Amino acid sequence: MFILAWKKCLCYFKQKLSTNEFNMWIFPLKLKIKKNQLTLYTPNKFFLDWIKEKYFIKIYNLIKKYSNYKKIHLKLAIKKKIRIICKYSKKKNIKKNLLKNKNLFSNKNQKYTFKNFIIGNENKLVYNIAYNISKNLGKKYNPLFIYGKTGSGKTHLIYAIRNSLLKKNKFKIIIINSENFVQKMVNSIKQNCIEEFKKKYRSTQILIIDDIQFFSNKKRSQEELFHTLNHLIENKKQVIFTANCYPTKIKNIQKRLQSRLDGGLSICINSLKKKTKKKILEKKLKEKKIYLNKKIKKFLIKNLNSNIREMDGVLNKIKANIDLYKKNFLLKDIKNILKDYLFFKKKKITIKKIQKIVSKYYKIKKSDLISKKKFHSLVLPRQIAISITREITKHSLKEISYAFNKKQHTTILYSCKKIKKLCKKNLFVKKDYLYLIKKISL
Repeated sequence: MFILAWKKCLCYFKQKLSTNEFNMWIFPLKLKIKKNQLTLYTPNKFFLDWIKEKYFIKIYNLIKKYSNYKKIHLKLAIKKKIRIICKYSKKKNIKKNLLKNKNLFSNKNQKYTFKNFIIGNENKLVYNIAYNISKNLGKKYNPLFIYGKTGSGKTHLIYAIRNSLLKKNKFKIIIINSENFVQKMVNSIKQNCIEEFKKKYRSTQILIIDDIQFFSNKKRSQEELFHTLNHLIENKKQVIFTANCYPTKIKNIQKRLQSRLDGGLSICINSLKKKTKKKILEKKLKEKKIYLNKKIKKFLIKNLNSNIREMDGVLNKIKANIDLYKKNFLLKDIKNILKDYLFFKKKKITIKKIQKIVSKYYKIKKSDLISKKKFHSLVLPRQIAISITREITKHSLKEISYAFNKKQHTTILYSCKKIKKLCKKNLFVKKDYLYLIKKISL
């Protein structure tokens, strides 16, 4: 009964949290049952404190709901002494190299292959380079640096490389986003096991790091990354990075690290053109089993951005309405379904615009708004700006945390929850919040 309750609890968090947040905090928890006492084990003290603060109450309520069990304890334990009763994985025969990176493995990432990558003139070159690297590791284009806007296909390519190599089952691969890399390094320092961390990342044959721009301002992490990068390249091990801009354009990165990042091949994935966007749209409509007439397809191609993730979100919204109303939609129906999306797209709302308007309204400097200062006069405007950004833009938690100089996206979630509560209790905060959304949207 307890194991079933824990599985349901995991399913709940997997749906509610982002993939990174789930993999970082919930997935590593281990369950043990002894004499009707349910215990969750955490890897270290830092982890334990974080779980207690952020997730414990919700976990307690879910276990109680699913099993009618009234006692649950979070305890600190040494990994070697933990007997794993429940493991969140339906597949028993997962390859060893995937188990080593289990926090990064998901069926979603498995689907990315070279075969299902839509090729156009704007991304043909980067596709060919990625494909050639999967066949000739470390021999040329090392490091490979792929940059471009969010949703341009960078993640698809790096996982296509990973999945292609895993078929051969003879490579040690680490694929990780920069936020997780930094968090793991911080944890290793706290646990006095930094040498184990170094050994892990310097002994891999292929290191792939996504969204490298989030190393900005993280001096200690940059130092470790530089030495790891040097070691791997000198030993002809393949290194691949992705970012939203060219290496030398990343702010607050050491010059020597920038030079190293740009020392191989830096290549851009350009914005998708109409022809490629049409191919991607047709492919996704087929995958999602959505049937639309030519007029609607033409309208979507014209109005959708080149952001593939954004296209997924729009199609999911259309699919949900089709499933609900069980009818074929006309163009006017689609326009009505997407009216909010089309409105905000037309207004071109950016994070910089939000920061500027909120700063001006509260009569503070923009530099103070995005600083780490914790004065009361700055905290509320900052949280409001973050909450508005989260609500009316399509930016990811990572992008918002980067724009507001926050180390973790959990800070962004906290700010949003805080403002939501204040709007219910404080009419002045609610009035300011609604006024600013209206002003920013004009």
